[in-house]
Amino acid sequence: MMSSKTVFKALYLCTAAVFLLVSAFPADAQSKKSKRGGSAESEAILPQIDVIRVKETADEALRAAGGLKRENAELRARIAELDNRIVFLSEEVSHVSAAKIEEVETRLALLTEAYKDMFVKLQALEAHIRPAPPKPPTPVPVNNAMFSTTASGELVLSSPEYDLYMSGLRLFNARSFDKAMAMFVDCLAKFPDGEYRDRSNFWIGECHYQMGRMAEAIAAYSKVLTYKNSTKADAAQFQIALAHQKLGQTELARAEFRRLIERYPASAFVERSKRYLEDLK
Repeated sequence: MMSSKTVFKALYLCTAAVFLLVSAFPADAQSKKSKRGGSAESEAILPQIDVIRVKETADEALRAAGGLKRENAELRARIAELDNRIVFLSEEVSHVSAAKIEEVETRLALLTEAYKDMFVKLQALEAHIRPAPPKPPTPVPVNNAMFSTTASGELVLSSPEYDLYMSGLRLFNARSFDKAMAMFVDCLAKFPDGEYRDRSNFWIGECHYQMGRMAEAIAAYSKVLTYKNSTKADAAQFQIALAHQKLGQTELARAEFRRLIERYPASAFVERSKRYLEDLK
């Protein structure tokens, strides 16, 4: 954009050009002659010099006006470019608010569930810790798990079921959903009455969900609800509702969200369920 100083200069030059043009052709030639006190030759030269000055001044003013016009054109092009950018960003924001935020929230919920699993295991470890006897302890089996100590006295957990389950979780977090599901299925096959059977079913459902197989996901989540006092019950209930929503089964989704709110009022998924119910109206 042209600065105010440049605009002022252009106006000044135009005014000067008009003034010089008027002064170059006075109405009273005799008065002009007496004022100048010059000869006829000087009268003939001076008007020519004035016209040249006027022309130069006018040309400069035109150049300044041309520069202003070019800068205005550049400014218009820049404004049009910014308008297009704003439209593009608006579309991106709209897309993020609809899909990406839901994906981030779901991912955060899954990480929370994984944390719950580790926390439950930590509580189990604390419950079984006993003061060490004077002599080196021998491994003591607890719930299919074997505890022992290293030379430094560090507690080590060795459980085939736990190892399989955690391997599945690591694969899931690496987004290797097929391999993760195979690991959880193997865990259930080898330990059908194991400590992690409800959680393995939950993550099998998650693997199906992430791969877009909603009917299979619902079936796996529903198995979680058959286990008494499962730590994954509210999460499974919430995911059942989401899966129905993904399938376009709006009425079923509403019913499942309401069921979560009624059965698990203290769940962290209650607020999200209420938001989904508002959106599904």
